[in-house]
Amino acid sequence: MSLILLSVNESDIGSDFDRFALTRLLEDSLRVALRGLIERGVVDEALLLSTCARTEIYIMAGQFHSTIDEVAAVFAEVLQLSTSEVQPVTRVLYGKAAIRHLLRVAGGIESAVVGESEILAQIKQALSAARESKIVRASLGRYFERALEVGKRIRNETLIGSGHVSVTSAAALLAILDEDAPRQSPPRVGVVGSGAIGSEVARVLVDKGATVTIMSSSDERRSLLEREFVGVRVASTSDLVAQLGSLDTLVMAGSSEPLVLDAAMLDGLSGLRIIDLCRPRTVDRVAAQVAGVTLLDLDDVNRFVSAQLAERMEAVDSVELIIESELEDFGELVWLGDMGPVLRSLYEEAERVRSEELARTLRRLGENDQKVVEELELLTHRIVSKLLHQPAASLRQRAGTDGFAEFLEDFKMIFQL
Repeated sequence: MSLILLSVNESDIGSDFDRFALTRLLEDSLRVALRGLIERGVVDEALLLSTCARTEIYIMAGQFHSTIDEVAAVFAEVLQLSTSEVQPVTRVLYGKAAIRHLLRVAGGIESAVVGESEILAQIKQALSAARESKIVRASLGRYFERALEVGKRIRNETLIGSGHVSVTSAAALLAILDEDAPRQSPPRVGVVGSGAIGSEVARVLVDKGATVTIMSSSDERRSLLEREFVGVRVASTSDLVAQLGSLDTLVMAGSSEPLVLDAAMLDGLSGLRIIDLCRPRTVDRVAAQVAGVTLLDLDDVNRFVSAQLAERMEAVDSVELIIESELEDFGELVWLGDMGPVLRSLYEEAERVRSEELARTLRRLGENDQKVVEELELLTHRIVSKLLHQPAASLRQRAGTDGFAEFLEDFKMIFQL
């Protein structure tokens, strides 16, 4: 089984990423679809990593091209798009390249805000969700557990996470700072979304002295929030419009149900600031034209923190050195997982043919001299060994390099493995 990654990333396609970002309902639907592929034997394991800036599907599979086509097809179906729309924007990585990308994500250097800390929690949640959905088992689970360890090592040994630069801390700070107008003290902030980002924004706001209302569509989640957050008001997202008039700032940080604020809902709410952290966006861009309403999105948050990233950017080289050192051990496991079954099948098939042909020849010759039999046995072993040496060496040399997936597929086809 080999590791394959299909990635749609905002850094690759810009604002068009909104079409490929997943709500929680779509995440659940995609996991169900991936479980269907596992039940059909198309893939062995799968894991979905969905954040505000990336949608990535990691899979363990025995085939390359056909598997990618099948996974892309179910992804497109969940998004209600055609495969011709999905495939051109999907980056495909294999083996070592896929592991390197995962470690870069865990290390924070693939994030829009370099070194942001939320990604480790998101990776952990993605692994937990995959296990609950029964779409991940030993191999893929170990890769992600190791990636989490590497991410923690990076933050302990480098300055990649220095300061308070993150999407959540920046959003919280923007929520209570307004240079253009005096704020009521303490500022009143509503947070829609009780996932990792929404909960963290709420915690930061409470620490900064804001009055916080956190909203969730889940009864179970609201009960949990009431136990977790002391002094924070908990409400249903169905009450959002009614809540707006009593807020200075609204932070949109995700919802398990499709939720969009349009300009009509915001009419008359002069002085309201909205920070939309979601992908796809949950606030109509026309809302920015409503008198007295200020609309900020994830791009604005990223710009707000960009000036504070100098120290973190200096740490990127150190992070990459750690990743490459970790990749040597990590990569060996990936390559052996790719090559092992193929080389084993190659030598087993060669041994089968050698044994059958030797036995046939000995019967035809009526040869019973044990010394002759041993010499012929040794001779045929040497011939097979020499014939297979170069193909096996070529496979080992190409392991982990660009294009290895295609090379392995061609290798298996040529030798009918």
